[in-house]
Amino acid sequence: MKTAPQSSQPGQKNKARHQPYNASRPDKSLQGPHASSGYTAPSSTEPSAQPSLPGPSVTKAPKNPKQKQRVRGEKSRRLKAIQDALDDIPNVSYPSSSPPTPAEKYPRTARETIRDFILEIVHKHYSYYTPRSDFEIVSLGTQQYKGKPEDISAYMDKELARAITRYGSLEAVNRWAKDYLDVKAEVTGAKPRPGDYGVFVLPLPDSDYSIRIFPGSLAASEYCLDFVRTATGEPVNSPFKFQLISGPNPSAPMGIGSAMQLRPLEHAFGISQKEIAPGEEKFLLRDGQTCLLRRPGHKDVQFVIPIRRRPEPPKPTNTHFIELPKYI
Repeated sequence: MKTAPQSSQPGQKNKARHQPYNASRPDKSLQGPHASSGYTAPSSTEPSAQPSLPGPSVTKAPKNPKQKQRVRGEKSRRLKAIQDALDDIPNVSYPSSSPPTPAEKYPRTARETIRDFILEIVHKHYSYYTPRSDFEIVSLGTQQYKGKPEDISAYMDKELARAITRYGSLEAVNRWAKDYLDVKAEVTGAKPRPGDYGVFVLPLPDSDYSIRIFPGSLAASEYCLDFVRTATGEPVNSPFKFQLISGPNPSAPMGIGSAMQLRPLEHAFGISQKEIAPGEEKFLLRDGQTCLLRRPGHKDVQFVIPIRRRPEPPKPTNTHFIELPKYI
């Protein structure tokens, strides 16, 4: 589970800043522009199914005039290939592992695969557009489109044309996108939905706000914390001045540790406080971690993150086990 998918979107040079996944193990291929999702990693029971596709060769700039001429000719041929691909797009079918559904009718996903989480992002931020293929689902979920809604189809066509030129065929691009989306995953940072298990909302004394604690990756023993309005449950970013401090906990599985002030998960990815989307701020915590919230003019608030039970690993048959008490 701990190995995050390393495949990046084919043909896409993504320069947009993204909202983060897991700060302790940043995975740039999965940093989407929306902080509604977190670090995604394949589950421990499913091997990563990332496709192996050839990339363009990299050569040094030629010094010989004839070589320069050949390079210019090669660039011209590539530009023509992109234009030819664009011309053919209106007649192209977009096979997907499941038929595209209008964005406003996307069902509540099971949150079992990367596809589930990316579809939530697409539905939330691009409700005006219905992706025509798995490639478009990946593109919209892992980059930030800043253009006009009426121009998004043309933008997607250009991105697909670049991918086809790089990887050779529409079939190769669609195969990559499907394999990428169908990987089973755990996520840290995805905001909880109504009815999700393991979510705790704790009203703060003398405040209109509560802290909300929700689970992340079980295998990584990760939780997240954010702030919500007590009356409505609406998530907000740092609604007042405070310090969130992680304290030592000798009984926690992560060890004794030391006290340290916690920063929003987004900061680990170079995203400043003002750049965090409204309501998407979150703090990364661990099972069993002791935390202290300090507010000017108020008493400190201390709490301990729950520890989730895990199934006992199978014991080898050729080994003698001597039992000791877990706690004394």
